[in-house]
Amino acid sequence: MPDASQQAANAIDWDDVLAEVVSTLREYLRIDTSNPPGGEETAARFLGEILEREGFVTEYVEAAPGRVSLRAVLPGSGDAAPLMLLNHTDVVPAQREFWDVDPFAGLEQDGCIWGRGALDMKGMGILELAVMLLFKRLGIVPKRDLIFLAVADEETGSSQGIEWLDTHRPAWLREPEYAINEGGMAGLNFLGAQRPVFACAPSEKGPLWVTLHASGTPGHGSVPHDNNAVDRLVRALGAIRSWDRASTIDPMVQRSIDTLRDAHAWGDRQPSLDELRTRYPAFDAMTNDTISSTGLGGGFKHNVIPADATATLDCRLLPGQSHDAFLRNLREVIDDDQITFSTQLRSESGTSDFDTELIDVIREVVGEQVEGAIVTPLPTLGFTDSRVLRRRGVKAYGFVPTLMDASLAAGIHGHNERVPIEGLRTGVQILFEVVRRFVN
Repeated sequence: MPDASQQAANAIDWDDVLAEVVSTLREYLRIDTSNPPGGEETAARFLGEILEREGFVTEYVEAAPGRVSLRAVLPGSGDAAPLMLLNHTDVVPAQREFWDVDPFAGLEQDGCIWGRGALDMKGMGILELAVMLLFKRLGIVPKRDLIFLAVADEETGSSQGIEWLDTHRPAWLREPEYAINEGGMAGLNFLGAQRPVFACAPSEKGPLWVTLHASGTPGHGSVPHDNNAVDRLVRALGAIRSWDRASTIDPMVQRSIDTLRDAHAWGDRQPSLDELRTRYPAFDAMTNDTISSTGLGGGFKHNVIPADATATLDCRLLPGQSHDAFLRNLREVIDDDQITFSTQLRSESGTSDFDTELIDVIREVVGEQVEGAIVTPLPTLGFTDSRVLRRRGVKAYGFVPTLMDASLAAGIHGHNERVPIEGLRTGVQILFEVVRRFVN
């Protein structure tokens, strides 16, 4: 006989839930939380007011003016440690001139909700909010507290968000045993697979943001010489570009590939790792420490050789790799003592166990709700706030069950970011059922 929570779940009108999710997400996307500068307080208050109307007690903390994070808790029986539903409220800036629509209009068009943050990660934030509201409305008392945490400043390194909370509200991050956050994706045609793939991230690459500072001798542009700071920097970038770094198969990547092969996800012909790396740049990035040149600076007048020049590098290291060792190797590759380094962000992330009760529940629910679907571990290429929870010993997973074509999922941080409405339906149903089964 179904328990009380199952009976309550059976009575849910998912059409009504989806309509509320769509309406709320459209409003949320209209709040411009581009970071920089952030200004996440408006977003936190928006979410908080919804929770407060439903009877939740909310807590707000301000790391700096306007940089506000929000926490709400649905108390459980205390029979097990809490589950955290984590999300961030800031988004990367949008270049409006390259969008087909206003990126902050929350437009519904072509079966999708368009807007900066639809994928990263306001869409998932609203799914987590919907789960909290459903538990409250249905009167479900879980065995684990459910913690909703919406944080500021994820997109620029979290110094005004979860890193700030780690210092000033450490108890908030010690409480949960498990956390669900961004980082995974539910994709059709993922790496060419012929079956839906729900990638669940137990780890992520570690960000290492480096600035190269080249020094030289200033002078008149009409008299070239061999100590030009710009030339030094160009040579350094050329050496980095030519640096042959060996590919490494992370254990979770290998496990993911093995899972897909065992499930015959590619049909009769199994692609080799080299084929996957060649065909899918994202997969190639999963097997390498990557370096992207993201900025150049130097000079102040066309006919003046400058005394210095700078370049910024976005380096992403595979889980478990030492940042100090990487920097030593980078210095050897550049081999120029007139180029110095500074780091703006460096964070190493651990790996959560993938053989846990929560993962078992995710597999069970996904298998029931999406025919032929495969759940597989896969590290996140970008960094997320989960890295801080993992440092605290929390089992944190990137799991966004919004099913969509892989081409749409690739729109994160890009122009015309959008999320399919039917994907939101799948996402909210799966997320609710995963949470319901796990906490009851």
